[in-house]
Amino acid sequence: MRTIKIFVISCFLISGQIGLAQKSIKEYVTKNSSKKIQKQILLDILSQPTSNKANSDGHGKGPYWTSKDQFPKTIALITYNISDYGYYESNKQWITYGSLTPNGGNLVATKMLDQTIVKLKETFNAYGAKLLTPDEFLDTPEKKAYYLTDFTPTVSKMGKFLSNIENRTTDIVASADGYRYFDMGAAFDFRRAESLGGDLAKKLGVDAVLSVGITIQTIKKYATIRAVKVAMHGPNPVPRQDKKYVNPKLGTGYYEGQIYTGATLMFKKPIPCMVMRKNEITEMNFDGLEVILEHFLHKFYGTFNWVVK
Repeated sequence: MRTIKIFVISCFLISGQIGLAQKSIKEYVTKNSSKKIQKQILLDILSQPTSNKANSDGHGKGPYWTSKDQFPKTIALITYNISDYGYYESNKQWITYGSLTPNGGNLVATKMLDQTIVKLKETFNAYGAKLLTPDEFLDTPEKKAYYLTDFTPTVSKMGKFLSNIENRTTDIVASADGYRYFDMGAAFDFRRAESLGGDLAKKLGVDAVLSVGITIQTIKKYATIRAVKVAMHGPNPVPRQDKKYVNPKLGTGYYEGQIYTGATLMFKKPIPCMVMRKNEITEMNFDGLEVILEHFLHKFYGTFNWVVK
């Protein structure tokens, strides 16, 4: 952890002192029923599958599905990352500011991944799908080069605006070992969906790609988990027709890649998950985080099944 002091004459202070509702993530998932947790997971309403006849030509951000056979069978986990808000406090004419270092963020993201990956794989398997990690989907030199260096995701003007908001409020971002970082601010953007769901998914030879982003906040000697966002992208299941589609710049045109589903869970009260002493992380407790991600998948597949019922 690092601390920087900046002299200021006047400023707006963002307080790091917040009320805490639960003592741990485990306590949160124990106290709240599955139904309540899933209710708190808010789907991005513009980024969901549809069986509406108006979308049968394949236009729009979400896929046109009419059968469970269209659900993705192989899904690549392409990013698993954290972002840290950091903390600010005042001392007369000084502001003290701090957050995790990039190396510390990588350590935290990797620990979170280790806590959740088994449950993620098990839950996808229960729905008839297979979740692949980079050591599994990067099975050729060409795929490895494309994923690690050659691929550049696109983003619309609105997506860039949302990404910039995330960047301004976040001090550091870091990915788990072996993963690239794709920001979650633009996770629901239609251009981001086109590049992840079209270009990347097709190049990797999978039916869909999954992104997981977790927001934390360091506050002096401890840290809390603030939010979780998950998004799934994949190829458009409907071939482009020989017709004129609406303007593709509006998010309602035809796109080779689409967002299959996406959702966010903002915790009403931040939940403690880490302890730090003398600029070192001395304790990390992410027990229960796997249950939260499991409920994301239940929410996703509940929507999938509702669409094609």
